[in-house]
Amino acid sequence: MRRVGQRMFSARSICPTRKYAFLLHEPMMLNHYENVWAAMDKSQFSIVLTQHFYLEESGKQKEGIPAFFKHVHACGYQVLDIQDVIDSGRWFDYAITNHPISGASKVRKPPKKDNRNKKLCNRMLIALGHKPKWHFAVDIDVLLPLQIGKKQIRYMYGADLSDAWSLMGWNDIYDIFLCHGVNDERIVKERFAGTTFVMGYPRYDEYFEPDLDVASVRKEFDLSPEKKTLLWMPTLGGASSSIPVYAQAIARLHGQVNIIVRPHPLSFIQERQYISALEACGFKIDRTSTRNMNQLYGAADLVVADYGGTPFSAVFLGKNTVLLDVPGGDESPMNVGSSVLELKKSLPVYTLETVADLPQALASPEVLQRNDVANEHLFQQYFGSPRGGNAARVARYLESL
Repeated sequence: MRRVGQRMFSARSICPTRKYAFLLHEPMMLNHYENVWAAMDKSQFSIVLTQHFYLEESGKQKEGIPAFFKHVHACGYQVLDIQDVIDSGRWFDYAITNHPISGASKVRKPPKKDNRNKKLCNRMLIALGHKPKWHFAVDIDVLLPLQIGKKQIRYMYGADLSDAWSLMGWNDIYDIFLCHGVNDERIVKERFAGTTFVMGYPRYDEYFEPDLDVASVRKEFDLSPEKKTLLWMPTLGGASSSIPVYAQAIARLHGQVNIIVRPHPLSFIQERQYISALEACGFKIDRTSTRNMNQLYGAADLVVADYGGTPFSAVFLGKNTVLLDVPGGDESPMNVGSSVLELKKSLPVYTLETVADLPQALASPEVLQRNDVANEHLFQQYFGSPRGGNAARVARYLESL
């Protein structure tokens, strides 16, 4: 047995008949995949965790680890460590990732004959209920999915596409792309050879259920029922983030509206100075990386975003959405060719001088109606896929492979 983070597992639990490996590097990925896992036969997949899944660089346990393991254990999912998968010589038919996670080389290294024999012996030992005799290092130079999967599936992380990250050359490794809508499917097809499947947003299936419960969120953030609620979701990305520019200006709206700030979960690790700025302004901050985002969106009357996938998620949900103009953000290397720049042509864009008008916009039926019309147009342009029931569609597709 090996104890890592909040779990205890054995390499002997590796099942050689499982078809899919969901390779995760952060506990927050639970929110992206959990609905698909629930819709699948759990005997068909394993959750494989990278060596950096558990701890921050400082050695501190990552936020969300207890919630992640509580969920996957309650559901009875098989959770493995990538090190043990590699030691076993086990190859899944498909590795599913949102990006290659780490490494640089897109070439899978052929195993040495001696190593093949050792891994075969390890596999026999595991099958007999023993520990593997030999151990093999995870190759930090080779893209991680290539080390555990015969074929690769990219589960798109968001509908915001850009040359700076989501459309980089590492996409060449993927045999299949699970796209959110018709727009990212079109762009992926233009650039890469893999097969595509439009899945919608499985993580938001619950939002379209009639019994969506937002009472717990309203209680947690002490939202006044007499006020409209503004959900501000700044992106991760240094100069692209609206936090340093808008924190004080948005804080001045506290008396007029409820405000919840949901920073990107990695901001708590990589941009602590921005979190400190939010704390200094007295914001109610969502710090739960594994949060059920359906409830948070359900409690919001208006979503305020800057870059990243948030505005696309809001469009998919049909939420009233506005964008903040971050000086220099459009020209940032992270936003080269970003789809968010296209959204700015259709959605309201607020500046530091006009952000004080947000409460009036929230109170205006005419403004909200115009936003609804723009949202529906953008939904058809970017998604054109069913709202709700997406996890079951993905499960059926995977089972057909």
